[in-house]
This record gives sequence, structure tokens and C-alpha cells, in this order.
Amino acid sequence: MSTGDQFCTFQAYKASPDYEEVTFLSNGGVLNDLPLDIVSPPKSQQNEGKSYDFFPSASLEILRNNYTSKMSKPGGKSLHCLGAQNSPSPSPLSTNDIIELAAINFIKSNTNTRDELSALSHPYASAFVGITSEHVANLQLLQDLLSSAEKVSNQQYVAAGKLLSLCHNFNFSQSNVIRRLVYYFSEALLDKIARETGRFNEEIKTREMNPMASASGLAAFHQKVPPVQVAQFAGVQELIGHVSSSKKVHIIDLDMRCGLHHVILMQALASKNESPLKHYKITAVVLSSGLMLAEDAGVNLRTLANSLNLSFSFHLIKLDDMLNLQKRRDSDEKTVVYASNALKFMIVRPNQLESLMRLIKNVNPCVMIVCEPEGNVNSPVFVNRFVEALFYYGAYFDCVEDCLKNVAVEREFVESNLFGPSLRTTVGAEGEERRSRIVGIDVWRAFFTKLGMMEKELSSLALDHARLSLKMFDCGDSCTLELNGKSLIVHWKGTALCSLSAWRFHKYRV
Repeated sequence: MSTGDQFCTFQAYKASPDYEEVTFLSNGGVLNDLPLDIVSPPKSQQNEGKSYDFFPSASLEILRNNYTSKMSKPGGKSLHCLGAQNSPSPSPLSTNDIIELAAINFIKSNTNTRDELSALSHPYASAFVGITSEHVANLQLLQDLLSSAEKVSNQQYVAAGKLLSLCHNFNFSQSNVIRRLVYYFSEALLDKIARETGRFNEEIKTREMNPMASASGLAAFHQKVPPVQVAQFAGVQELIGHVSSSKKVHIIDLDMRCGLHHVILMQALASKNESPLKHYKITAVVLSSGLMLAEDAGVNLRTLANSLNLSFSFHLIKLDDMLNLQKRRDSDEKTVVYASNALKFMIVRPNQLESLMRLIKNVNPCVMIVCEPEGNVNSPVFVNRFVEALFYYGAYFDCVEDCLKNVAVEREFVESNLFGPSLRTTVGAEGEERRSRIVGIDVWRAFFTKLGMMEKELSSLALDHARLSLKMFDCGDSCTLELNGKSLIVHWKGTALCSLSAWRFHKYRV
């Protein structure tokens, strides 16, 4: 079979569910109409003994696009250029560079033809001349992981289990970032095997951590990981621009969690000389499982407000209680909505998400700030989703490895408790059991536009804060800021990780 036959990617992709999903969204579809899963044919209709290709053409193209993406510049307007782009010898290799090389070898092992795929076509090919024994071991481990996923997709669970046992055969506490990444992905594949064979335990396993490590790990993630800080600082500055002249401010916060952004916002508004703030009001809407965390945050924020001599009120409500928000509004308060990593949990419940947006419209906020993960990890096709997830989480593991390298306990908490559960359901679950969904800004843009919202340009001050915040970190040069339309996209070593956007309903009344 020729290379052209092997990679008839465009025709295969047009016939795939992914193409239908993207096409529908580009035509203004809403999330309610997105396919959540593909229904496999009954086993009685499947050809027993048939050998299925793990990566169809579309999935092979995802691998090819990922490892060649660094050879071209990002498609949007760059705000902060990656320092390594001007260096003749970009070293050391990042986690995704190693994944890309493993993908090359895996693709070659799944084709019977010589083609242009080789290590020499990699943008960092010169670095492979001095590849270390650790790199070789990591490459083999990643290829074992890909082979395991291939066997899982073919329902060869015994063979997959044998390969996955190799992915666990190391001292976790002394492992490198590739081994830890492979460990969590192999756990996710074991979950998928257990689900499909009826042996799955619903309890999500995380590595045991003491309470102090949990608190310090969460704080470290929000304070020391650049993509999180960049989006947080820029989002808070955008909020300040909309409420700075108001004497009463009402923040409707979707899934508030620890509320660190309110600390910054309250301190900034309380220090105003002109038009001093009279009252700061938070309505925290609990959407996922952050009830206790939000309650603790409310207590801490009240203490902060007292120290700032700031009138403060805090209300913790569930989604259904939003019906009464309009009745409780003061006529002279300025209302804004802040949604950070909240909407991704509602994609699986599209009717509830649309109801939420209608309730928000009735509240009439002057702006809605949205910060969400940026990626394309929502394919109903397992193999496509697996590949995209490997690169997405590979970039995040690489980021945490660089930024939390001196605080191993906190890094372990972030990997196990913040990334682990979402990674496991992304890879191991299907349909409505896949509770967290990662989609790109184009998906959100189509959804919000369909609901009668218009995207607003982020202020120059917000963008300046995004740039300046990178200078606070030793590893800030590994981040790239890019404008996609009016939205800000934050990249880590070339991989998009999160987006920040501002929205307003067309019928907003001043």
C-alpha cells in the first residue's frame, strides 16, 4: 500500500464523527446537538478475529500534525515570542518532543512502507544525535503505552494488561516526568478495560496526601504555574476594568473553589482613591464538587474584607437557586460573571448548560469572563481522544515538572489530584461518564454566539498584565501568548493549554 493510500487523511477525516462535530459547530450549532459518543455495533455483528487498525487515517494525521506543529508558527497574533525559537539548538527536549518522536516510531511500525516520517523530519532532529539512554527508555515506554491503547481498542484486554504492567514497573517516587505521565495514562487504560469488562470500581483512585500537602499543592499550582497565573491575572484585570467606577460590585462566580482571584480583585478595588467601593458581594454557584472548598474560601475572604474595612457579603448557592438571583439584585450594583474552569463540567449536560446561560442573561451582567482549558480532547472516537489527551496532558506535566521541580510533594499533589482524575475519565470513560470535556475556543465561540452573546476585546491593560505576569517566573519564557480573534490563548512550549475571553449579551442594559 502506498503512502498516499496509507494517509488519505482528508477524505477519511471528512467521513469521521470529528469532522461532523467541527462542521456543525462552525455552522452555529450548540452543545446540545453534539454527539456525546459513538454507539459500537453489537458484538454479534462484529467480525470475530478481524484485525482492526488502531489509528485510522484521521488519528494518524493527529499524530503527524502534533509532531510537525512546531515547524510552523502559531496561527494567531503572537503577543510574546518563545525565546527558544531564536536559539539554534533548542535543548533539552520537552515531554511532548519525546512523545512526538515516540509517535514517529509508532506510526512507522504501523505502516508497511517507507515514507517521509523519520527522526530527521522532527524540528529538533539535531538534538537526537546525543540522545541519552534515559530518552531511549522513555521512548520505549511511550511506544508500549501506544501499543497498549491499540490492544484496548481491539478488545485484546489480556495482551493490553501485560503491556500495561510494564508501565507500572518502576519506583514512582524516583521516576521522571515521562514515566509518571505513562503511569497515569496506563491507569486510565486499566479503567477502560475494567469498564468494558464490567469490573470497574466507580471510586477514582488518587495517591494519598496529607491535608497540609493538599493545601500547599493547590496554592503552588495557582501561584507558580505560569499558564494558570497568566489567565488569572489577565481575567482579574479585565474584571477591574468593568467595575472600577462602581460603588457596589456583585461577582457571580461559577465554581469558585479556593477564590484566590477574589483576593487580588478585592485588594485592587479597596485601594481605589476615586469612587471608593462601598460593598463587595460574591454569589458562588456550586456546579461540581467544590462545596467545602468554596465554604472555606468564603470564610477566608470575609476575614480579608474585614482587614480592608470593606463591606462584604458571601452567598453560596446551587444552580437551581439562580432563579432567585434577579430578585435579590440591588438596582445600583454592577454585576459581572466569572467562570474559570467551570463550564467544561457542563458540556456533558448541554440542557443544563443552556439553562444556566439563560439564567445569566436574565441577571443582565455587564460582562462574563470565561477561562477554560484550550484543546481538542472531546472526540467521541477513543483513539483520537487518546492521542489528543496524551499531547495535552504531556504539556501540562512538562509545565509542572519545570515550575514545581523544587517542591516534589506539591508537584505530586497536582499530578495526582488535579490532573489524575480528569485524565482518567477523559481516556477511560465514554458517554456521560466522561464528565470533564476539553474543547477549544472555537467551540465556545460558536456556542456563545448561538445564545445571543457577543465577544468583547480584552483591554490593553489585561493583555499587558498577561505579558508582565510571565516575567515573574523563571520558566516564563516557555510560555507563548496568542490572540485568537478577541480571545487570549496561553501556550506552553507550543501547546495551547488555556483560553481567556470576555462576553456580553446583545441586549445588555446599562
